[in-house]
Amino acid sequence: MEHPYIKYAKALLVEINRLTGLEDITENLIKQELQREMEYFSLKPLGNFEGKEKVHFGYSREKNDAKNFFYLAPNVISTEMRASKLYDLLQKLKSEKLNLSASCKIPQSAMPIAGEFSAFSEKGNISRGKPSSTIYNECLAALTSLTHLKPCLQSKKENVCIIPDLEIKELMDFIRLFKILSTKNMESDILNGKVVKNMKGKKGKITYTPKRPNIFKGNFPNPPRSSALCSIALLGTIGEMIKDSETSPLAKQVIKSLENANIYMVKYGDASVFTYNHYIIRLASEGSLRQIVDSIYWCTLYNYGDREKDEPGETEKEKNEKETAYETFDLFAGRFLQLFNRPAFKDFLAFRATYPSALRLLLTTYFEDMEKIDGKVVNSAKEFGRWLNTVAYRAAKKALTDEGKSGDEERRKVKAKFLVELESSALAAKTGDALIAQIITRAGRLSNSDASFAASLFMEQAMSGELEVGKARNLLIAFLRLRQNKEESAEQFADNSGQASEQETDYSNI
Repeated sequence: MEHPYIKYAKALLVEINRLTGLEDITENLIKQELQREMEYFSLKPLGNFEGKEKVHFGYSREKNDAKNFFYLAPNVISTEMRASKLYDLLQKLKSEKLNLSASCKIPQSAMPIAGEFSAFSEKGNISRGKPSSTIYNECLAALTSLTHLKPCLQSKKENVCIIPDLEIKELMDFIRLFKILSTKNMESDILNGKVVKNMKGKKGKITYTPKRPNIFKGNFPNPPRSSALCSIALLGTIGEMIKDSETSPLAKQVIKSLENANIYMVKYGDASVFTYNHYIIRLASEGSLRQIVDSIYWCTLYNYGDREKDEPGETEKEKNEKETAYETFDLFAGRFLQLFNRPAFKDFLAFRATYPSALRLLLTTYFEDMEKIDGKVVNSAKEFGRWLNTVAYRAAKKALTDEGKSGDEERRKVKAKFLVELESSALAAKTGDALIAQIITRAGRLSNSDASFAASLFMEQAMSGELEVGKARNLLIAFLRLRQNKEESAEQFADNSGQASEQETDYSNI
């Protein structure tokens, strides 16, 4: 079995050079490609950045030197400190006559996941030493580590790439599509970086620091705002290309090939593997996944405000705590999107947060396809959840009015308190009828309003036990967290205090 890291380089050489097969790969072609990719080794600011707010970066074949703002490009799978070893290896491969079939010890500079304890004996023992292979595979590994034609980004100051384990023909399609993505990406501000103004010393000497450009967030269009979502964001970006008539056939082929394929996330010294769930592949192929991934970032944890806004008087410790909380949430949200199973969903649901309305499709897909709940029941649960979210909103608005207060952030905090009360009532219920009774009673007291008739099917099935209480609870909690979009804003709901309309049934006395 051939390692996908090696296979990726083979597919790259065949695709870029339009070869008829792997047998056409030669020493000269390998050297030419390595030298071509050296042009993407580092990124440096172009022109003077003193006194500016941002600066444009350009690629360079020079060695990285972060102190002088020559940053190691995100496509080079190494570290700022160790990249010189890869650079020196590439220079050596360029100048020497290579016997591709000769054996060698592959260094970690060429193959990032080749560790010191990677030697295996015939008895199956692991011993100290680098893995043995051929110079051919060493060159291929170095090419994959270097090439800019692979999805990559920087996560926690480490360069990470995404390599799918596919057959050569499928990898060629993947590379061809990614090349198109890369071309589209270069039309944006992807190579722009912020310039930070610093004041040093008692005399207040001013210096300027150009920060790493935007490409470090991801070298493909619409990269995730959180690196924890990078793998699923890439799939969403490919799905978007299905909407383009020119790239649609190729994008469909690539998405189909990624279903059930092992995907490797590789960084220097480590690698992890995952697969995309069938239903997430389907959302991508429908062009819906990118909006879902974008929306995950805008979920708001109950205990914290908007992740991008600082609270008045917020201490550094509180800021760090909020940042850590959101990083953890992103990690479990990304895990849910990848695995899309019940344990991952329960972990995602454990974070108390309000969700953008765009996540309605994701939740609907999960409950209908993974939990096998009838679509009519799910739609009914949506209506029940929408009513509960509206109840919390209006109760918060009234509470602030009574106290003579106002403001979006204040309303968010009070609304979150009421949502927590409703969720706590749901979590405390041991049976379906208790679940509905406790929620209806609490919501009725908060708003003097009644649930919509459209929610009756969900409530009836939960109370009768036809819908298992655990599933009913998860449906209720998930959909009550959905914020209303502009067309569904809570303020558009007529106040039905005192009596139910003709379309509503009064459950307040259950």
